[in-house]
Amino acid sequence: MTNRGDLMPFPAQTTQATNWPAGVVARYLTVANATVDITTTIVNRRKNERGTEVIDVAIAATCAGCRDTDSDRFDGLFPHAINGLVDTHYGRDIRTWAQEHAERCRAMPRPEAAR
Repeated sequence: MTNRGDLMPFPAQTTQATNWPAGVVARYLTVANATVDITTTIVNRRKNERGTEVIDVAIAATCAGCRDTDSDRFDGLFPHAINGLVDTHYGRDIRTWAQEHAERCRAMPRPEAAR
């Protein structure tokens, strides 16, 4: 039986809260500390055949390490659908891709350009 005092402590992990870039609605951390960011973008506003305003929306995930991406597009949504879109069935595939990618991508985050 091991005395708890004999166990090596885990190294301290530090996490820093950072502001997400504009348009990012979900973020996953890769095993190499890069991020996979999910964004939603209104690509078109129009009237449908009934004269009701609808939007066409692109939802995309991009890895900041290896730059791999995945995306979907959904046309003819009501404008309020953009709020929380990633948390609905529309965002399911992109969330799954982002999570699975984050679990296995070992590309290091790209350094930011010197300011």
